[in-house]
This record gives sequence, C-alpha cells and structure tokens, in this order.
Amino acid sequence: MTSSIEIMQIEDAAGRERFIRFPWQVYRDDPLWVPPLLSSRRRTLDPARGTFFQYGEAALFMARRGGKDVGTIVGWINHRSNRYLNEKAAGFGFFEVLDDYPAAEALLTTACDWARQRGMTEIRGPFYFSMDDCPGVLVEGFDYPPVLLVGHTPPYYAGLLERFGLEKYRDGYAYRIDVAPFNNDLGRIPPKILRVAEAVRRREKVTVRPVRMKEWDSEVAIAMDIINRALGHMRNHVPMDEGEFKRFAESLRSVVDPDLALLAEVDGKPVGIAITLPDFNQALRHANGRLFPVGWLKVLWYKRQINVATFKILGILDGYRGRGLDSLLYIETAKAIMAKGYEWLDLSLVAENNVMMNRMARRLGGEIYKVFRTYKTTLV
Repeated sequence: MTSSIEIMQIEDAAGRERFIRFPWQVYRDDPLWVPPLLSSRRRTLDPARGTFFQYGEAALFMARRGGKDVGTIVGWINHRSNRYLNEKAAGFGFFEVLDDYPAAEALLTTACDWARQRGMTEIRGPFYFSMDDCPGVLVEGFDYPPVLLVGHTPPYYAGLLERFGLEKYRDGYAYRIDVAPFNNDLGRIPPKILRVAEAVRRREKVTVRPVRMKEWDSEVAIAMDIINRALGHMRNHVPMDEGEFKRFAESLRSVVDPDLALLAEVDGKPVGIAITLPDFNQALRHANGRLFPVGWLKVLWYKRQINVATFKILGILDGYRGRGLDSLLYIETAKAIMAKGYEWLDLSLVAENNVMMNRMARRLGGEIYKVFRTYKTTLV
C-alpha cells in the first residue's frame, strides 16, 4: 500500500450511490453479514429525504487509494440532541473500511476535523444518526449473524479505532436465551419472577394486550409517549420527535407481530410496553439489499423459516417502575414466544450500565453472546 490516501466529500446522488454500495467490498467474503436495504440507505443519507437532516447536519466522506474506494465515514451533529443535553457532541457513523489503517486514520481525522470546525468538543461513535442507532463495533461474538436492528463489523475495526486513540464510551450486550430448556412450561421460569408477575397482576389490576394493528396510528402515538417518558432516566437519552418516531415505526410495520408487541394497562391507562420482533434479518439477508424485482419473493419464502425472536425494548412509566410490571411483561412475552415455537430469544442491545435489564436477562438464563463497543474522544 504505497499510494497515498485521498479523501473526497460526497455531495451528489452518484457519489452517495458509491458510498452506499461500498460495504459490499468489505463483507464480500463474510457469510454472516446482512446487507442493508439500498432503498433505505438512499433515503437515510439523502439530505432532501432523510428525517435526520430536519434537525441535524452531516457530511459524507470516502477514502480512495490508487483510484479505488477503500473506506467511508459520516460525521454528523444532532443539533436537537445537543440542545436537549446542553452539550457540543458530534457523532461518526457509516464507518466501513478495508483492513487499511492509513485509510481509517484519514477518515477518522477528517470526521474529527469537520466536527471541530463546527465548534464540537467531543465526538462519539460509531452510530448511525443517533446514539441508539446500531451502536458500536463488534468486539465479541463474531460467530453469530446479527439480528434485526443490530450491526455487524469485521474483527479488525476495534483495533483501528483504538490505534487512532479513541477511548471506550460504553459497551452494549446481546443476550441469548434458549427456549428449549423451558419445554413450553412457564413453570420453569424462575419462581421469583412468576410470583412477582402474578402479584402485580392481582394488586394493580393490570391487563396486558397485544398492539392493535388496525389502530396503527393511535397505537404508535401511545408507544411513543411511553417510550419517550419511560427512558428519560437513561444516560444521554433524547426523546424522539413525532416525525422521527413515526418513520421508525413505519419501517418496522411489516415486521411487527402483534402477539409479541405488548402494552400493559392499569385501569385502561397504558403504562408499559414490551416489544419483541421476529428476527427479520434471517429473511433479509437473502435479498442482498434489493427487494425488487425478486428480493420480496426471497424474503417472503425465508420469512416462514424465522426461528429467532429479538426483544428490543421495555418501557414502564415512572410511578409504575419497580412494582413488578417488568416481570409481568416478560412472562407474557415468554408465553407468546413458546406458543410460536421460536428456538431462542435475543435481547439486544442492553447497555452495560442498565443494571435492571442485565439482572433480568441473567435471571432468565441469558448469556452474553455479542458485545458491541462505542468510542469517544475530545476535540481540542
């Protein structure tokens, strides 16, 4: 690798198309990679269509060596998040690069310089366009494919980031819980969880119901309210705005199984939510990034073979937290998973400092099978 690295800022549709298609070079020999949908990436990275650009700014950069693309990165600033958290933080994401440290160094330097020039004092990543969107690079668990809404990276990425001088920001865990040991018997769930769930059901007169798909818009509004309010205590959590949340929900509409998306109500008032999704990545990986003209047929065929569910979010309103609603939602989720014949359940991602979720995952027999790491550095 004797030729020098050239960094190009991407500002037109043709350049974005090259940018979007570059990961196929990185993962060409990786059988576990799930290609992103090209149509979704085009929309996300297009300033005229991507919802992020309504409240943030971003710059796309590509690295070239000897006339060939060797890496990509996006530097981004979420101005709404910075105002809410009273900080000057930038992010970097869409970081894909061949095993070429000079290329990685040039990309990271460019993103840092871009953020510094805009007055930012820290940069974190990799994330896509929020601190919760496919966070981190994989540092453990390279022998399993990624589930839905979780990333996948080569083993050398962490080394490149650390060699550049980035420090750990936080880790996120993916847990695996095998369903077979429960033998379709809820009685095999740890007794304490069962006792707490039944006690809260009687004491609070709580009911748990599936999401009503025919009332999608109103159900999405309920989910947004609960999630934004319930997660307010989490580190650096920024409530999603209505447009952002609706776009995210709509992107998952065809994936949602209402029997796995549950709302807890007390006296008819929604107070908690638990969302588990079929691991649609098992079907999407066969589309190779394209749904048309034949990608949909492949997805529909492989959809019938999905044998993994992925638990994505638990949210309980303040005032009801710590009263056993979490146990009840776990029990109802477990009941649905057993009834549908899933082989195992993924819980992802659980932040390392989320004490309650980590404790519950371990009580249910969960074992960490993937670890994702995000990084940070000051810009001075």
